[in-house]
Amino acid sequence: MISTAMMTKRGGFLLMAMGLLAGLVLATMFGGGSTAKADGHTGFEEVRTSVLQADFQPGQSRETTEVWFQGSGFTPGTELIILIGDSNGVLTDITIPAGSRKDGGGSVYPLLANEDGAWATEWRIGRFSRNGVGGEGLFSVLIMDANFNQLATTPLALCNLTERQLEETDEAGNVTVEAAPIPAYCES
Repeated sequence: MISTAMMTKRGGFLLMAMGLLAGLVLATMFGGGSTAKADGHTGFEEVRTSVLQADFQPGQSRETTEVWFQGSGFTPGTELIILIGDSNGVLTDITIPAGSRKDGGGSVYPLLANEDGAWATEWRIGRFSRNGVGGEGLFSVLIMDANFNQLATTPLALCNLTERQLEETDEAGNVTVEAAPIPAYCES
């Protein structure tokens, strides 16, 4: 006697789901361990600056103030891009090669995490100090990979601590000059 076993669609889907679940459990148990996430990032990326507030004078054509950035916990060999928003909200790449460095830019190009996942570069503010570009303020510095995935951030205050003058003209045309207040994020 020949018996025929028939399976319903529901039963077939149930068996397939159980097989997929079992495969997922086995892959998790026996898959190789790795410190990098699926997107190639460690999840432990950190960045620091040499100063939390940099004294610079906005309105100059080329500011010579320099800030060091150091990072650790990055996937070795990752190419990094450092961005800061200007006063117009436009992100500016400060990792660009600086050439003679009078116009700003980084000291290392291309910026790559070493075999330990660490890196360092110096940024000369340069043209970022020009009127209508950068200015005094508290900024978030973004560390991105070459695909523009954000990996880390650090705050940086750009503060005019040297020349703090506030000019006012009254209705009669008289000009008064007094010391401008230092913003709270710039006080030392």
